[in-house]
Amino acid sequence: MPELVAEPMRKELDKAKRMQGDMLLSYFDALSKSGVTGTKIGYSFVMANPIELLATFDILPLFPEITSLNISYRGGAPPLIAQAEEVGYSTDACGYVKMGVASIMDKTKTSIGYIPKPDILFLSYSGCQIYIHWWEQYHYQTGAPIFTIDVPYLRDYDRHVPKHDIEYVAGQLEEMIPKLEAATGKRFNEDKLKEIVRLSGKAWDLWKECVEMGKLKPTPFDAYFESIYYMAPITFARGSQKCVDFYKFLLDELKLRAERGIGPTEREDYRLVFEGVPNYPFFKKFWGLFSHYNARCVASTYPKVAGLVDTGSFRLNPEKPIESIAEYMIHAYCNWNMPVRTHLIERYVKDYRADAVVIHSIKSCRSFSMGQGDIREYLAKELDVPTLLVESDHVDPRYYSEAQMKNRIDAFFETLALRKNRSQIN
Repeated sequence: MPELVAEPMRKELDKAKRMQGDMLLSYFDALSKSGVTGTKIGYSFVMANPIELLATFDILPLFPEITSLNISYRGGAPPLIAQAEEVGYSTDACGYVKMGVASIMDKTKTSIGYIPKPDILFLSYSGCQIYIHWWEQYHYQTGAPIFTIDVPYLRDYDRHVPKHDIEYVAGQLEEMIPKLEAATGKRFNEDKLKEIVRLSGKAWDLWKECVEMGKLKPTPFDAYFESIYYMAPITFARGSQKCVDFYKFLLDELKLRAERGIGPTEREDYRLVFEGVPNYPFFKKFWGLFSHYNARCVASTYPKVAGLVDTGSFRLNPEKPIESIAEYMIHAYCNWNMPVRTHLIERYVKDYRADAVVIHSIKSCRSFSMGQGDIREYLAKELDVPTLLVESDHVDPRYYSEAQMKNRIDAFFETLALRKNRSQIN
């Protein structure tokens, strides 16, 4: 596997990953000390979460999806999955659910330490039915109350959110405020919420600039494999100045890479668009199967999971904080219908001048993987876009076969090379 860049430049222009790592460690440290500090812990989903409203009440969010992927990245998934299956969870159940539930069973120690139990469960119901059952299990285990926000699907082809849908979600958020006051003993401060939303908006704008640097040729970063590191702060630190500062730093780093012609591989031979959730237990090996061919991802749908990347003209408005949060929640990627998701990938191929699309379908998440076969058929047959579909899982290592995956990817790049040679001859 080639180095990301020449050794002296790698250290100089790869500091944002280490900064993100330090931020994540600080975040986990605050979670571990919550029992001593008296900080309320609110479990939430990455998709469609009202983190700005929670921050107004000084509630520290915990995302079981983030703790699970970090545990998986460090090789700690198998014992948690086995523990959940031993008490009756099916092998077909979502890996995140099994890991999330097992991680708080009897103070289980995970590969990233102890996971504190929730004081409040925020159920932003979007994406899939599993969300409801997952949070019910936490409620049965801990007795923590569930606050539910029902989030409608984005149904329009032009990504327009109807006003009545925004009002529907905003109304639920407003109804939640007295409950949060009662749960925390703190009064709602609208000015504080406006400032938090303002900082969130600045961070989102900076992150969008970073992501759109994939349009440069060559691209200075990998919009799938490197974005896994870069997208974390927009979830757990959103609404803070440190989140804004991180994306300012990242944007400057990426601009400097672009100026010096440096990217995540030795050179850029192929430009790819990625759809799907990464494989975390074998993340670096999975990345290596593509970087071996000097392939760089120029755009991907995964960073869109959290919400506001590629949402047209919409931006968070601090003067209408509740309505802005409501519209943001509706824009989560798995809340989009299949035609809208397909057209986004189609636009990525054109706008980012991609050579091909790679779809990584995972066993655990039907909400994300649903319809990916149809997307592949449409891209390959209707648009003549080379498209590879591979399958494994995002946290369960039992569903990853490196030899099989390598054979599929090698054959795909052989086909891409022949296609590229023919186009150059013509």
